[in-house]
Amino acid sequence: MPEPEGGNGMSDSNDDPSGDHVTDALMGGSAYERLRFERYSVFKQSIPQKMHFQSALLFGLAAVLPVMAALPADVREALNANEVAAASPRVILLGLLGGALVFVCGIGLATLGFARLKLGSSITESQAETMLNLEEVASLLSLIIGGISIVLTICYALMAHGGMGTIQAYVRTVGRDPYVASGFDVSVVAVAASAFVGGVALFVLAQAIHLQFRLKLGADANA
Repeated sequence: MPEPEGGNGMSDSNDDPSGDHVTDALMGGSAYERLRFERYSVFKQSIPQKMHFQSALLFGLAAVLPVMAALPADVREALNANEVAAASPRVILLGLLGGALVFVCGIGLATLGFARLKLGSSITESQAETMLNLEEVASLLSLIIGGISIVLTICYALMAHGGMGTIQAYVRTVGRDPYVASGFDVSVVAVAASAFVGGVALFVLAQAIHLQFRLKLGADANA
């Protein structure tokens, strides 16, 4: 008697697992998607996701203003400014450098995102390799170096809430005072406001790129 079909327990419905975006990218995606999944990268997230991280870092830097505005009275007096917002402590320069690095690299990622949109599925392997290399550099500089600078700035601002005793103990240990005047015309409010505007700009750009990828490259594009 002939055996019934399907006796081996194998079904055609199991041959194509759903949602396997990695396989789709390797087998049928563009050169960009294929190389992106094949190569080692510290940050595997898409360009819009990385820009969201950068935006969050800038919003964190902007939060330094209310944190420093609530400093104890003795610390505010030591800053030698009528208002903390107008003060220019040395630590705010660290935040300025970190924020500038994050924003510039964020604009770089946005440029790469729009370039990928323009090239679409016609992107060559050489172009994809170059874009991924630039994307990796921008991600490392902004999310690691810029991120560390911003986190340290926030930590210094929070540490000052311990009062002058905490600050003096830190200075005795490290040998440097992060709260002395920087000597530059860079105020806390200027850095915080710039960081907030930059964070909004990167967030809007990230959303725009994500939407354009979905519209132009389809719902399965790994934007």
